[in-house]
Amino acid sequence: MAEPICPVCGCTVVDGGYQKEGTVYCCESCATGGQCQCGCGTIIEKEPEADK
Repeated sequence: MAEPICPVCGCTVVDGGYQKEGTVYCCESCATGGQCQCGCGTIIEKEPEADK
């Protein structure tokens, strides 16, 4: 089974990660809106959908 991916920064979730409201994150900072503590230094921001 593949390791889950953090929905905020894209890091691989290891050692169970941090769970908040049913979602698994790689660390507590990603779950609470802070900077990722895993050292990846990248937060993936979703681009707004273009108007059709």
